[in-house]
Amino acid sequence: MAEEPGSRRALVFVSLGVLLAGSTWFTGTAAVPALRAAWDLGEGAGAWLTTGVQLGFIAGTFLYAVFNVADVFSARLVFLASALAAAAFNLAFAFLADGPRAAVALRFLNGVCLAGVYPVGMKIVASWFRSGLGWRLGVLVGALVLGTASPYLVQALGAGTSWRPLAASASLLAAAGGLLVALGAGDGPYLRQRARFDVRAAARVFRAPAFRWTAFGYFGHMWELYALWSLCLYFLRPRFAEHASAVAFLLVAMGAVGCAAGGWASRSLGERRVALWSLLLSASACLLSGFAQAWPTPLLLAFVATWGFFVVADSPQFSALAARHCPPEYTATALTIQNGIGFAVTVVSIQALPWVAAAVGWRWAFVTLAPGPLLGAAYMSRLSRHER
Repeated sequence: MAEEPGSRRALVFVSLGVLLAGSTWFTGTAAVPALRAAWDLGEGAGAWLTTGVQLGFIAGTFLYAVFNVADVFSARLVFLASALAAAAFNLAFAFLADGPRAAVALRFLNGVCLAGVYPVGMKIVASWFRSGLGWRLGVLVGALVLGTASPYLVQALGAGTSWRPLAASASLLAAAGGLLVALGAGDGPYLRQRARFDVRAAARVFRAPAFRWTAFGYFGHMWELYALWSLCLYFLRPRFAEHASAVAFLLVAMGAVGCAAGGWASRSLGERRVALWSLLLSASACLLSGFAQAWPTPLLLAFVATWGFFVVADSPQFSALAARHCPPEYTATALTIQNGIGFAVTVVSIQALPWVAAAVGWRWAFVTLAPGPLLGAAYMSRLSRHER
């Protein structure tokens, strides 16, 4: 099927917008090494700087979904307003936070605003393409992954620089991302007529079995993803010391390659198969992680890069499957509620992992993430039987 005129431009602009706005996601996480000394943070308190964003994102997704915000109003303007607000709260975190309580509160508000960036960006892209959505969303989610990884890179390059200006730089990127989408990406030809407000729409999307199995598979994937991304420094620091932030950037950034490659593979294999194999391979990496930490450095680096590749290669495929199996007039609501519940799962795994590490050590703690992707793989198999 021929592409619509302007569809590639929209994909590029939305992907860039998501990349830039996503740079505010991990600014608190990347600053934890500096803040541990400045505010005397323990490992559990440091995890709350990530958990605050996750909780805010969850609250935001439920607000956006219940009120059908991106289905009732212009998705591009919702994206712009959300990106600008995320930039403002991140800037306040960088220059006004004077302790962990204020920092977590501002990270929470940043997360609320990001709920209007990532799922809404997916809706805009879905409005431009009737087919091949899996690999287009692979480009979009890959851009989000790069944006998420960027604070680790900034911290690695800016070693010795105060964390505040480094964190604040993400706000400028987020504002630019919002403007890019609002001014450069129009509404797609497959954008359905604006939906009517329906407070029950967020719950009704789960009545479709295919959407329900897709969502459950996504929840298993999320059990692993953000716990790995946000806490990987504890796994890497014993082997890489002052270079751990650079290796963490490698781990997270490889996910962008995984999203793009998985999206490309979905053109021939289909979204469900790509999601299934990614889940199985990332679960295998979890199970091998404790052994891998003792491997020679080149082999460990290859393992880290491979884990980063597969841990998120399935994410855009879940979004494509959800968009296919939900009521079309409430695509943004369905994607947003799926994301919201998925991020609620991440809060549990992020908070649980330090407890596990206290008992078995960080070397072996990540093994406990394996049940998530294995459960997700089981639901992808169930979806296969449903589709047949």
